[in-house]
Amino acid sequence: MATDHPLAAAAGMHVLREGGSAADAAVAAAAVMVVVQPQYSHLGGDVFAMVFSGGTVEALNSSGPAPQGLDVEQYRALGMVPDSGPLSVTVPGCVGGWGELHAKYGRLPWGRLFEDAIAHAEDGFGASRGLARAVARGRSRVYPGDYFKQLFGRVEADGGQAVIQPDLARTLRSVAAGAADAFYTGEVAKACLAALGGRGAVFELEEWRSPSRWLDGLSIPFGGYRVHTQPPPSQGFVLLLALGLYENLTMGTPVREDLVGQREALRVAFGERNRLAGDPDFCGFEAKELLRPDYIQGLAQRASAPSPGGADGDTTYILAIDGEGNAVSLIQSVFAQWGSGVMVPGTGILLNNRLMGFTLRPGHPNELAPGKRPVHTLHSYLVTVDPPEPLPLATKIGGARGPAELRMVGGTPGAARQPQTNLQVLDAVLQRRADPQDALDAPRWSIGPAGGADVEVETREPDLLGNAFRAGGLSVSPFPPWDGRMGRSYIALVEQSGIAAAGDLRGEGQALVY
Repeated sequence: MATDHPLAAAAGMHVLREGGSAADAAVAAAAVMVVVQPQYSHLGGDVFAMVFSGGTVEALNSSGPAPQGLDVEQYRALGMVPDSGPLSVTVPGCVGGWGELHAKYGRLPWGRLFEDAIAHAEDGFGASRGLARAVARGRSRVYPGDYFKQLFGRVEADGGQAVIQPDLARTLRSVAAGAADAFYTGEVAKACLAALGGRGAVFELEEWRSPSRWLDGLSIPFGGYRVHTQPPPSQGFVLLLALGLYENLTMGTPVREDLVGQREALRVAFGERNRLAGDPDFCGFEAKELLRPDYIQGLAQRASAPSPGGADGDTTYILAIDGEGNAVSLIQSVFAQWGSGVMVPGTGILLNNRLMGFTLRPGHPNELAPGKRPVHTLHSYLVTVDPPEPLPLATKIGGARGPAELRMVGGTPGAARQPQTNLQVLDAVLQRRADPQDALDAPRWSIGPAGGADVEVETREPDLLGNAFRAGGLSVSPFPPWDGRMGRSYIALVEQSGIAAAGDLRGEGQALVY
């Protein structure tokens, strides 16, 4: 069990020790994260998950669409999609995703999964340093301001103050008693729609429903393993495409630690995302076509593509593995820190600003449109080992290929930095056989913003990483060491000898193995 707050990791472990499944534990931890890190993820956000069960891998997408009554010309007149306020909100998928995950893979009663979250919301918890810093920024972003002050007004300096959220506790009790539908119907839904409609948003009650769906995941071979992640509208394919390009660009390299090759692979992969990606329901985007070996080989011959920059993301990542070897790799978010800044009085709910994921460029696959889902930064991953092909004699007598085996579970917050961090961690563990904790502790880099240095690099002494990029002819901008903007990754490596779980020192969480 691993995630970015000790109380959430503990909640998940409590569930696992009671005989709960990995899905149960992930939902329990996710609910606590809403309480203890509200600035990053909330009931008004979205969720994606990868599930390994019985040798098979499945993807859960629960990201919501733009309102059906949205007027694109209103946004064109503004010249942008606002980064806050009701005009930045999509239908939340978080609670619906939890419900789908539990319905298909849960073992314990649904209500049990919310006990820890309700207790922490009702009885209070000590504000962390990260929450205290976020509250300082939230005072100028979140409204109603008096409601925000009522909940978090006592939090200051480095934290430690008790945070009590009675309205959120009541909402969680409603969800625990009424399943996921309790968020999308009844008094909770009416309160959300009133908060949005009173400030200019155009959601109707009938479209305020769970957007969850189960999908086949995307995968690609890498270093003798198979890496799986979510299909679009998730940007998970950027990670897979970059892994494939990286292997092509560094073919024959004795030690697969070609930093320039990693950067070029990510640049080209982001270029394909920026050019082609959109909601498959609207534009027919087929990310699996980009993962064909011949397509990747062709892209590998291109040495430049648009830079994605190093945008920060405010997100929650959770992993859980149960005693039967089933695993969930879950990521949830309200997008920017404090999302849209819209809180729903009387419920404790914070709403997302995921509409910012669209572009207003006419004709682009990701162009803003009513009822459409934006391209999503969220993705997580699982790594498996393909079983060997049966011997010819075994095939003749009816022998079949065995199930895949789980090898690694992981993910990170970070918006455009997510696939960059994930590639660096996967390369370290799978290719260079680094210890999981060592892989997370190593300094990181990300592609620099447009018009800036080629690479942003975490500064350490000595600056081996920066020097390696400079030796490759790239310009380097220093980045603060141990900064959470470079990711707060959690991973677990599954081997015959047991499980090694690791937590990122850039965050404030915990990795637990029992």
